[in-house]
Amino acid sequence: MKAIRTTVLLSALLILSACGPLINIMEVDVRLPATRPLNILGREMAVFTPQYDSVSVTDSVLLYKFAQSLADALSAEAYLASGSVPVFSHYTGSEALGTLEQPDYVHRLALETGTNMVFMVDSVEIGGFFTREVSQVEDDYKLHYLMAPFTSVVRVFDAEKVQFIKYIPLRDTVAWEVWIPSETEKVAIPATAFQDLQRASEYFAKELAATFMDQWETQDRVIFVYNKRDWNLAYDHALAFAWDEAMKIWLDLVKGTNAKEVACAAFNLALACEMQGNFELAQKWLDLSQKTYDLPEAQYYKELLQERKKQKLLF
Repeated sequence: MKAIRTTVLLSALLILSACGPLINIMEVDVRLPATRPLNILGREMAVFTPQYDSVSVTDSVLLYKFAQSLADALSAEAYLASGSVPVFSHYTGSEALGTLEQPDYVHRLALETGTNMVFMVDSVEIGGFFTREVSQVEDDYKLHYLMAPFTSVVRVFDAEKVQFIKYIPLRDTVAWEVWIPSETEKVAIPATAFQDLQRASEYFAKELAATFMDQWETQDRVIFVYNKRDWNLAYDHALAFAWDEAMKIWLDLVKGTNAKEVACAAFNLALACEMQGNFELAQKWLDLSQKTYDLPEAQYYKELLQERKKQKLLF
């Protein structure tokens, strides 16, 4: 768990009681595990695209846009200088396509370029356009979605292991909102469609590179505060990332006799444990909070903690 990035002072007083707790919403940066784990740190990488005689001009442009964006994104994800990951093309000519799937062929490309991790962008294709009508009408115009399927195949070759380590088929959809007169049946392809498809190819490549490494996501967390000295002091410690100091105070407050205050203190203790990466203990404190007084925020936080525990197993 990364430290709190920003504290949003959107405090709302619970109207259930004039002496109720103040709810403070804090933004925290949460580490999410990579969905396609791949150690690219410290590697000499290159991206390759094929030159097929049968590839259309449109697909060729999209192929290049995708490959260049992937190379740039790999540089960023691996904390390398811009342009550190080059893009090469290899001409297949009369070479049997099956040959391209063999490790020896790609290993030779790696040796020739002095790289040890090769990303083979085998294809980038856009399928036929199709439409989907939406039940939305405004001023004699109706809304349609114009869509085009996007597919790509990327293979990752590790020259140190002399083998392919990932085969990644990508499937997505590019969509446009198009308003047409109600009496019109056909939807025209926008004049900017080709430029939009290029930007989409770059976007999909960037998203692919992001799946190789752990990412940070900003999430909201609730922390309870009563307008009392100890509660305010604990909250100040939390804002200063001094969770141990805040916990000392909440541990005393959890011994109180007011059920709602005890539940709020236990809830805050769960939060502090999560911030320190102790999800098991966080769950125990949240269980105590719910048993003592069923705070509306507790159930959502319980589900969030369970998801965080699952994610931790992937690190």
